Amino acid sequence: MTGAPDAIVIGGGHNGLVAAALLARRGMRPLVLEARNHAGGMLGDAEFPISPMPFALRPEICRALAIDVATRPMETIVASPLNSLSGTLRVSGSRLDGGSPQQAEAFRQLVERLARQAEALSGMLLRAPPRLDGAGPRDLLALAGTGWKLRRLGKVDLRDLLRIALSNVHDLVEDELGLGLPGALLAMEATLGGAMGPRSPGTVLTLLYRMASNGGRRMMPVGGPGALTQALAAAVTRAGGEIRLNAPVERILVEGDRAAGVALSNGEIVRASLVLSSAAPRTTLLDLLGPGHLDAEWVRRCRNMACTGMVARLDFDLLAPPRLAGGEVLEADQRLVVAADAGTVETAFNAAKHGKLPDDPVMEACYDAGSRRLRVSVQFIPHSPRGGWTEANRQMLETSVRRQLGFVLAGFEDSVTASRMMAPADIETAYGIPGGHWHHGELRIDQMLMLRPFDGAAGYRMPVEGLYLCGAGSHPGGDISGAPGFNAANAALAARRH
Repeated sequence: MTGAPDAIVIGGGHNGLVAAALLARRGMRPLVLEARNHAGGMLGDAEFPISPMPFALRPEICRALAIDVATRPMETIVASPLNSLSGTLRVSGSRLDGGSPQQAEAFRQLVERLARQAEALSGMLLRAPPRLDGAGPRDLLALAGTGWKLRRLGKVDLRDLLRIALSNVHDLVEDELGLGLPGALLAMEATLGGAMGPRSPGTVLTLLYRMASNGGRRMMPVGGPGALTQALAAAVTRAGGEIRLNAPVERILVEGDRAAGVALSNGEIVRASLVLSSAAPRTTLLDLLGPGHLDAEWVRRCRNMACTGMVARLDFDLLAPPRLAGGEVLEADQRLVVAADAGTVETAFNAAKHGKLPDDPVMEACYDAGSRRLRVSVQFIPHSPRGGWTEANRQMLETSVRRQLGFVLAGFEDSVTASRMMAPADIETAYGIPGGHWHHGELRIDQMLMLRPFDGAAGYRMPVEGLYLCGAGSHPGGDISGAPGFNAANAALAARRH
């Protein structure tokens, strides 16, 4: 970069990189300040990526940033720890193999119906959420566009959407699919990364939201998560931006009620009139900015955000590629989901919300052939278990995870040579994310759309002029879509034009 930056992006996670790349392509000189020694945030750690199975960036974002990241669809294998009774299913989109013809047809009809409803909501993902008060022409246009898409669903699908959107996913899958593995998969999809169980109200909406983001399919960049990080970082520098690693921001500078730059932990001052933060809302507003620049109601709402993470990560080094109980190798383009039915997912959640480690944890996993590691995300692990994260509790969790995997992977225990774990509290410490929450804040009805991150704070632009939120805590939320960074950068650019 030549000359001083005219925009600072705090955090080099994928959302921060998307925001910086878009600003650079619009003629600005953004500087990305990343605290760690690598870009990509939770996605970018080559040794221990916290999010091992990302979705692809939305194609609109790839076009806007002129990046081409090849992706491949991931087939999902759903396996029950009660293997001899339930076996396994293979799922790709709405296609289900391994069950009865009746089960496959019921699953296809439900998933295709949900996909149509999700598509009607997808237009809201790449624009700022409409404001609840003082709506302007842009807000009304956005609402009109979504309303038109909803009307095009037709009476049957629209009526069904209104009926189920705020209900719970457990009842939906029980009514439509009965008990078993298909319901287990949809229950996991609706709750993964969050702190709500399948019976929690609104989990159908979170499922629709996730399907709207990824088109109902899991995608993996060819080359793994690192390929996506590299492409985004290259887009930033190619367009004239700069990325500085090992540069933790200590506070946001404010002069005359507007952002004036940042102070780094080493005392260095970097000035710019535009600051975008991909850090969590609570971190940005209460720690970096400070409550003194916000009114009391904002401070209260920010402190009360629901953002307690319930996902632990475990990696297992293996002697050989893992094999399913039937003998097939778990391939790199496959995802393994371990849960018997929606009820067992709910049981794990009930244990976690009371601070108890689940006896029968539910999880998803994928195999990295290059490192010979099985990467496992274990859902519904309490942030603060009874007794704390003692060595005994860590060993208890690892033992139960190994046992579950041993039921569905042949010879798993004998193949493990080493393991490593990050509990939710470890993720919080390592990445500075309140609660260790993947999405920087729970994706639930009172923290979605125009209520994200909290009531009054939607739209990316903060009360301090020139300060914007661009991370997963902003609309439309977590997962690997790049939409929060893209939308925030567009909001900042629009404000500069007026």
